[in-house]
Amino acid sequence: MTWDEYLYRNHTPEQLSAWANSLAYFHFCRAYGGHNNDGDRLLAALSTEDPAEVLTALGLPVKRIPPGTPLAVPGQGYTVQEYAQFRNPVPGHPDLDQPGWVTLAGHPAHIWATATTLTISVHDADDVYEVSESAVAAAREMEKLLAPLSAHVIDPPQNDRNCICVHASTTGELSGS
Repeated sequence: MTWDEYLYRNHTPEQLSAWANSLAYFHFCRAYGGHNNDGDRLLAALSTEDPAEVLTALGLPVKRIPPGTPLAVPGQGYTVQEYAQFRNPVPGHPDLDQPGWVTLAGHPAHIWATATTLTISVHDADDVYEVSESAVAAAREMEKLLAPLSAHVIDPPQNDRNCICVHASTTGELSGS
């Protein structure tokens, strides 16, 4: 299968072009596929020295990890139930718990923070491996919350060919970053 066949297997070039032109901060990112167990998603990224500040600006709660809270030990085996009990600190910010699944602008989104970035991922509410028109509409609503933070937007949010980051040209062609 060629790259174009893979890229356009679920969405036409015209549909991806329309989405790209209707979104300011989110970009369509095609799944890597194979054994990655990932799916297509809309992705936005923000640079930040203080993830808590950005979460607050987005109207989201900041989950703090109290000192002395037990954390998973790398290399040690845990059952799924045991592992689910651990908090997941943000790298570089050991007192902050990963936001994870949140409701942003009334829609589900997944937020992941690193020491210097915050990524927001959106996909279809009924199928976590797909992006649909309803996911694009949700991202448009979320972009209203991102607008005041536009100086922090990282473009492209994912710097590879799987992320459709260039809006349609006059020829209607899309390209990755």
